Amino acid sequence: MRFLCFHGRGTNNQILETQLAALRHELGDSHTYDFVEGILPASLAPELVGIFPLEGAYYDYFSHESAESVNKALDDLSQFIALEGPYDGIIAFSIGAALSATYLIRERITNPDKPLSFKCAIFLCGGAPLDPNALARGEVSLLDPVPGRPFLSGLPTAHIWGRNDTLWGYRSERLSSVCDPEEQTIFLHDEGHAVPGARAKDALLNSVRAIRRTVGRAVLVG
Repeated sequence: MRFLCFHGRGTNNQILETQLAALRHELGDSHTYDFVEGILPASLAPELVGIFPLEGAYYDYFSHESAESVNKALDDLSQFIALEGPYDGIIAFSIGAALSATYLIRERITNPDKPLSFKCAIFLCGGAPLDPNALARGEVSLLDPVPGRPFLSGLPTAHIWGRNDTLWGYRSERLSSVCDPEEQTIFLHDEGHAVPGARAKDALLNSVRAIRRTVGRAVLVG
């Protein structure tokens, strides 16, 4: 399976590759991974201070203060997929999950009868998606779930986040609430706002199981 990978706020592709290294090792050699980097210069994410140098080149995908910024990021992503795709799945961390989920929801709202660009999505400490209709009006607001009507019906998703994630835990829960309950796998680990690595072996292996289950569903649907 070919994955397109999205980093978190105030990081970059190199950091995401490091964060995903243990997961990718456990998933084996049957997948490939491309990384799409933000273009807005940003300060290093607070949770990574002391781990990576402050003076590095770090990026965001968009500004939460500007609908124009978000819409540009979504349009840029559409162009990237058209040039570099197709892709089978998404692996997205933090704000990268918010961007990619918003992209998929905008696709579904705009063309409800057209297949989505991805067959599955793996959300790691995922941010909550934004409302595409509000963005079209020049406003930035979180997407409100509609009980019984998932925005991403039929899309296999994995939602993996930390019980101790005080930064994004509630947003990860909100993201899961707009996805299809019949097609999602949720795993909560004991880490914080982080991807389980080799030092958290049980969390790592359970994350891998959730991802494999999601990939398996995507293969069956495909």
